[in-house]
Amino acid sequence: MSKLSQELNSSEREQLATHETTVKAGLQTFYEVGSALLAIREGKLYRQDFTTFEDYCHKRWGFVASRARQLIGAAEVVANLESVTDVTLSNEAQARVIAPLMPESQQAVWRFAVYTAPVVNGNPVISTPHIKKALHTVELLEQYGWKGALQPDRALLIDPELRALLPLHDPYTWEQLERSLLEFGKPIAPLDVWGKTVLDGHARYLICMKHGLPFEVTQREFDSLSAAKIFILESQLLRKNHTPDEIAAITVDLEAYQAAPVEASSLDYCDKPAS
Repeated sequence: MSKLSQELNSSEREQLATHETTVKAGLQTFYEVGSALLAIREGKLYRQDFTTFEDYCHKRWGFVASRARQLIGAAEVVANLESVTDVTLSNEAQARVIAPLMPESQQAVWRFAVYTAPVVNGNPVISTPHIKKALHTVELLEQYGWKGALQPDRALLIDPELRALLPLHDPYTWEQLERSLLEFGKPIAPLDVWGKTVLDGHARYLICMKHGLPFEVTQREFDSLSAAKIFILESQLLRKNHTPDEIAAITVDLEAYQAAPVEASSLDYCDKPAS
């Protein structure tokens, strides 16, 4: 590779001016700013007046190089998601949630976020917390062997707050459940969901997604998040496979939620998902 001349040629000066106009306008979009900074860094268009890209960012724009990398990373996320859906990220904070992931995992998270998004006035509403729930779901699916194939009607969310209410399966119980599902071909009972969020049946959902097994759902409706949590805990108490310690812990949680102030529900739970 030939060494770049220290002095910019006329074409490079024009490129620099164009990209710097975008950065200076800053309020346009984080994608445009990040793309412009990426082009400046990759083309070394800062070299005439600055020794390094870090020095350029600090002296020309007043931010450290790590901030530039955030913007560049966010722009790269947007570019990576363009082939997934017409729905785009709303802001840089959303891009930063999935920026650390490999490109394939970024796309998987965004598919889950879009396919499970509540709809208001015909448009999907995708918040940063919603993307975090999609990220949690994909991380669990990948942990349990899911390979990434996804149809919109099979996309459900596993909310870490709701999942934390349930006792986790030990390896033996998980193996027995997985074997049972494979033998029968699908779960015997439908998964309980609220909108597109799993309330009961997290393990069954993960196993069905891993093996491509069909599943059915029963839609539940609640006036509040508190009511949904109480439903989850009461459903668990009806099961016969819990240990005495687990039953005691579930009972304590149930009584606490019954006595606590009502938690309002959010769009992520109670609105119809995007089709």
